Amino acid sequence: MAVPVYLTMAAGALARKTGLLKPESDTSLMKLSVMMLTPALIIERVVGNPAVMKVGPVLIAAGLGYSLVAIGIAFAYFVSPLIGLKKGEGRRTFSVACGLQNYGFVAIPIVNALFPDKGTLGVLFTFTLGVELACWTAGVGLLTGLDKAPWRLALNAPVMTILASLLLNFTGLHVHVPPIAHNTFAMLGACAVPLAVLLIGASIADLWGQGVMQWKVAVFSPVLRLGIIPLVFLATAYFLPIPTELKRVIVVQAAMPSAVFNIMIARLYGGHASTAVQVVMATTVVSCATTPLVIAWGLKLVGA
Repeated sequence: MAVPVYLTMAAGALARKTGLLKPESDTSLMKLSVMMLTPALIIERVVGNPAVMKVGPVLIAAGLGYSLVAIGIAFAYFVSPLIGLKKGEGRRTFSVACGLQNYGFVAIPIVNALFPDKGTLGVLFTFTLGVELACWTAGVGLLTGLDKAPWRLALNAPVMTILASLLLNFTGLHVHVPPIAHNTFAMLGACAVPLAVLLIGASIADLWGQGVMQWKVAVFSPVLRLGIIPLVFLATAYFLPIPTELKRVIVVQAAMPSAVFNIMIARLYGGHASTAVQVVMATTVVSCATTPLVIAWGLKLVGA
């Protein structure tokens, strides 16, 4: 399930190292993925999806997406002094990078492979609404101050597409979307994840070896992101009376490494970029081994 995703990342890294995928093409390809291909995938998976037809379950999924990320960031912030991190020296960046998991282009193919029905992937997209809001408020807010956090950036193309798709479902207008449109969106959406994962692999290849290695960060970040914080996710899925599809999403999210996007956040909003790079690299490498184990155990634990 997770192995093909990491092999695709490796293919992206190889393409970068051999010059097949050049850095100057990254921006246009990522814009294509985010602005066209991913919205197409969202429409195809959300519009008409029985699992996301009611407002209540959608709000619960989005609320948990926000809460779990915020809890992860807060927990990492309070324990980071244990390895000597201080404000201005990487503490806030470390906290955001540990708390904000990969919620998109690594999680999507894993969910799709494990649960090919439209229901679970549709719920993942609603969960993403909360994660996006947490990213731009709790995450960037910690780096810049909540009054300066650019929370409006949470209203990006994928999020707006999710909201529009849900509106079609809630109003019953989804029945008027013709099959030819669904088929077109399906073809475009099928390109979104492979392209994005290749680009993530290429980006990781660019980052490899940057900066002086802080071994405490490299060791402690996987312990937090892949060991301790997932326990909060799994406890949520186990104890709360939530739909099976949402339990599955939370289990997969529990197993995810730090989002590569954390590096961009650190660079843009005054964070400690080298700390973000090391958290992303360390958690990504370790997750190759831990992700399948956490998902398998978590799904058995919550009965999903």
